[in-house]
Amino acid sequence: MVHMNTENRNIGSMVVIDTEGSVADYTQLPRGKQERLNTTVTDKLKANRREKNGLLEALWQERRLVQESGILSYLNKQELLLQESMYEVVTTEQSYLERLGVAVNHFMKSSTLRRALSPRDHKSLFSSIAKIREISQNFLDIMREELESNLLCDMLCDVIHRHTSSHFGAYVDYIRNMPYQEQTMHNLGRENPQIMEILRKLQDDQRCYRLPLKSFLVLPFQRITRLKILIENILKSTEQGSERQVSTEKALRALIKVVEACNREVGRMKMMEEIVHIANKTEFECKALPLVSSSRWLVRQGQLAQLSEKENIFGHRKLCHIYLFLFNDLLLVTTRKGPDRFVVRDHVHRSLIEVSEGLEEKEDLVCASWERMFCLALLKNQKGTTSQLLLQASTHAEKITWMEMLSHRVDGMEGIYEEWDCPQVRCTEVYVAQQPGELSVQLGDTINVIQKTADGFLEGRRLVDGERGWFPDYCAVQVTNEYVQRKHLRQRYHVLQTANRILTRRHTVPQATACFR
Repeated sequence: MVHMNTENRNIGSMVVIDTEGSVADYTQLPRGKQERLNTTVTDKLKANRREKNGLLEALWQERRLVQESGILSYLNKQELLLQESMYEVVTTEQSYLERLGVAVNHFMKSSTLRRALSPRDHKSLFSSIAKIREISQNFLDIMREELESNLLCDMLCDVIHRHTSSHFGAYVDYIRNMPYQEQTMHNLGRENPQIMEILRKLQDDQRCYRLPLKSFLVLPFQRITRLKILIENILKSTEQGSERQVSTEKALRALIKVVEACNREVGRMKMMEEIVHIANKTEFECKALPLVSSSRWLVRQGQLAQLSEKENIFGHRKLCHIYLFLFNDLLLVTTRKGPDRFVVRDHVHRSLIEVSEGLEEKEDLVCASWERMFCLALLKNQKGTTSQLLLQASTHAEKITWMEMLSHRVDGMEGIYEEWDCPQVRCTEVYVAQQPGELSVQLGDTINVIQKTADGFLEGRRLVDGERGWFPDYCAVQVTNEYVQRKHLRQRYHVLQTANRILTRRHTVPQATACFR
């Protein structure tokens, strides 16, 4: 390894890696060779600083400083590969910065586009991409300064760690805004052909390589993911137990934390896009409710056949198609209005769903199969009443899947609750947290309970500030909220169903019935 100490220009502090990979003290070289290498390195470092604003060479070994220093003759293949991997972080950052420049200087600062967009749409469309570009510029400048003072790239992982920990939170904020970018682009494309024509003309510029604006707006997320992959590649080539490994692992941990936060935002973004799309293609025949919510996501959707429970005067059962949208906290019962339009006929909170096998007795049905049928009960629908749907899936496996999805409810069976359907308590005593993970509570605090333990502790989230933690159950009493009311409805339904089966149980011979579409 060769390293130039920027505070002390004494080349005697250098070490080199010979062709076999072992580390040797630079001072062990013949004095004449020391002086020649000393002079070459010093001169080239100065020349490299004068070329600060120039483009970087594609490869580390192509740098004039490296080629003329003589260091390449001392590096084995593995060490050379490691240096190239670290140098790639700098070259790819430079390329990324150039493309960010197109997004900012060509699109965002376009006077024609700014005049055509409302201030709100302009801000939503470009978000904080100018700030991201500034962060990238500072990041690149610091890495290049290090390269100008050192032959090897070993210091770059320390730079990455410091910069990631201090500045890369802006990437999370940017990605958090991407759903609004997407929605703005969608609305503009549908409502404002003039703006779309302006964008097409901007995209025809040779700097864009005919890529659309969206390709430039997603660059920050692509970059933060690519940077993590680059550091992982560096770590694979790093010697175990070395200082390089320590600094590389620190940089990787910092990047993983940022990437995970970004992925969470992307996940929320995709779920939000999906809900917005569903909201745009549905209309309510019944009592309407707002579908779009940051705490809601789609679990399953699909078409089923509904079989009427009663026969008509001809002894037939009607079979018609319905389409279900099952969210984490809500079920929509819809019918198709067109190829991609739906009308909501009914809806119910997910905790007020009960499923069971479709028929008490096996029946011979024309156009229907009892093996693929199940009963879906809405205990309190949008009218405040109980309704039952006799449904048929296309296959037996699909029936099982739908029944499992629809009936999936923790319901406190193991003391764990979904935050959209959980008990609520009011604190009757003050409790001061004794250890990390506990929640200090005050008299009168209202808390949603997320988990209960057998030893008398509750995990909850305080409504007033969203703070989460553990506290003893003797400090609080349960209050009547929607969760309790829904639980009582389920219990009442089960009692009535059991009583009904006992009263109506009789031995009859199944008769064949028909159904028609």
